[in-house]
Amino acid sequence: MEYLQSLYLVSKPFISYIGLKSVFLIGSYSGEWYSARIYSINCIGEGINGYFDHFWTMASPTCTSLLATHVSLLGVFITSCGLTIVTWFLYLFNNHIKSDYNKVQNMLDIEKKKDD
Repeated sequence: MEYLQSLYLVSKPFISYIGLKSVFLIGSYSGEWYSARIYSINCIGEGINGYFDHFWTMASPTCTSLLATHVSLLGVFITSCGLTIVTWFLYLFNNHIKSDYNKVQNMLDIEKKKDD
């Protein structure tokens, strides 16, 4: 039972981080997708008529705000994904540096014991 409790204690920060990150990514992605969908349905239209109607609707306040919302949320989503990847690589790099440092420290300790 103690092993399960210790496993829960160790994994709790990871579970909460993954949960919060997933909720944030899914929420920003859904908002970005929905704003793009509303913009494409209401402001662009379909076919050749949509192409010409777009000239009259693209500068309306509604279409401008939908496009700005779409672009902003897309930037937030891409930046969040990118920072997640960069953070993971920094974590791996830090672990690699620590393992190299421990190897060097062990080598120095062995040489020090030989000298004694």
